[in-house]
This record gives sequence, C-alpha cells and structure tokens, in this order.
Amino acid sequence: MMTASASFTPLTKQDVADSLGISIRSVENWINDGILPAPVKLGNRVYWHPDVYYGWLSQRLKTGSSTESQSEPSDVPEPVRRAPVSADKTVSHLRASTERKLARLQGRN
Repeated sequence: MMTASASFTPLTKQDVADSLGISIRSVENWINDGILPAPVKLGNRVYWHPDVYYGWLSQRLKTGSSTESQSEPSDVPEPVRRAPVSADKTVSHLRASTERKLARLQGRN
C-alpha cells in the first residue's frame, strides 16, 4: 500500500510543455523525433512518471554543457531557415499580387 508521501501525480503533455516552455505540438514532435522519452499510454491518454521525465531532464541539462554543444550536434531540431529575399523582389512580388487581386475584383482578367 502506498503512503501519502510516496504518491505522485503523473505528468501530462501539458505539464511537460509547460515545464519546457514549448507547445503541446512541440512535445509530440520531440517524442516522435526521440528527443523526449516516450510516455506510457493509459486509456486514451499518455503520461510520464515524474521520476522518468525529471530524470531525463536532469540528464539533458547536466550533459548539455557548452563543450558538448561545440563538439556534438544537438538532438534539438534546427529551425527552418529560408534563403534571404531582396527587398526589391519582395516589393515587386507584392505589387504584382495586389494588381492581380484588384483586376479580379474589377472583373478584369
């Protein structure tokens, strides 16, 4: 029989997202990418045991020193970066798009 001091509250996706400061969708992506430990499914919900989650987080924070980030690639996905577009090209594209929309509204093709 468990005592009150030995009981725990399982962590939900929202709890994990809040503790990491990310969205629930990011939590799901990190699970799929193998960054976060997989949760346990109970019914139609998923949960982490606090010891498993906080153990993983502690390990990540301890090994995430500046020397590791310089020598090994990170498991955290890099944001998608687009090639820079010149301001002139952007302005001309927007202008052409606006003119096409105005022509459609005025009944011109």
